[in-house]
Order: sequence, then C-alpha cells, then structure tokens
Amino acid sequence: MTANDFPLVAVMLGWPAVLTSVTLVFVGIARRRVQVAVVGSVLGLPFLLYLFASPRVGWLALVVGAVHLGSPVAVARSGRGLAVAMATPFAALAGFVGWIVLNQ
Repeated sequence: MTANDFPLVAVMLGWPAVLTSVTLVFVGIARRRVQVAVVGSVLGLPFLLYLFASPRVGWLALVVGAVHLGSPVAVARSGRGLAVAMATPFAALAGFVGWIVLNQ
C-alpha cells in the first residue's frame, strides 16, 4: 500500500490521528510547550466531531472536546495538574471507543 492509497479522511478521523493527538497533548503538558498541546488538541477535534454524530456518546463528545481544548490554556497558565485533568477525558473516551470497536 502506498501513501496515495490511504485516504486523508482516514488519517484525520482514524486512530492514527487519535493516538497522535493524545501523545502530542501529553508531551506538550510534560514539556510545557503550549504550541505542541494546541496542535494535539486541534488534531483530536475531527474524531470528536465524528463521535458527536453517534447516538452512544453524542453530547459527551462535545463536552470532552471543549475540555480538551482547554488543556493548552492550562499549560499556558502553568497549571500542569489542571492540564492533565483536562486532557484525561479525551484519552478515556478514545480508550472507551477503542474498547467498543475491539469487542464488536
């Protein structure tokens, strides 16, 4: 499979984007780099918007997205604990959805 065979939509909505988002946010928090945390938060938004359309998680995805976008703000204001607390629901939701997908 070449790079052209893999659609961009799958990368933006799929698990590579989710894993990259979680990684970038937590790396940004650990190194206190606001820009890295912002990129990670923005990268996770398409996944959350996709989940917003599902009946099982619906509005929860919207709330998690708002909290997830707040984690770079907490990094900018030197609140590492708060930033981790705000980034954790996204990781938990992604883990929950992954568990659902694997146990179908």
